[in-house]
Amino acid sequence: MWKDSKDSIMIPSKFTVGGCTYNVEIVNSSDNDLDGALGDFVNIIHRIRLAKTYINDKGTISDIPDNEFIKTYLHELGHCFGYYFNGDSSEELACAFSNFFYEYLLTKK
Repeated sequence: MWKDSKDSIMIPSKFTVGGCTYNVEIVNSSDNDLDGALGDFVNIIHRIRLAKTYINDKGTISDIPDNEFIKTYLHELGHCFGYYFNGDSSEELACAFSNFFYEYLLTKK
């Protein structure tokens, strides 16, 4: 379905929701740039950030696998949609959105 996480159709550099343009930024490290998170969403400045790498349990810097990278993007997008739906920025909504939408993308024919 997609070649890798650099596929700009899956993960755009920007998109518009609710009349606001959101920028999607790819940062280097979850540990250095996102305090250990794989991604974040900030509505007030209209931004989603995603990390390319993380430090694993052995202290080695590793690339985030493509499927987790895409699910992280969908998770943060879930926060964005939840914000506009009813101000819901819960992790439960974002997790459900990302997993259901990822499965949909993989299984659609």
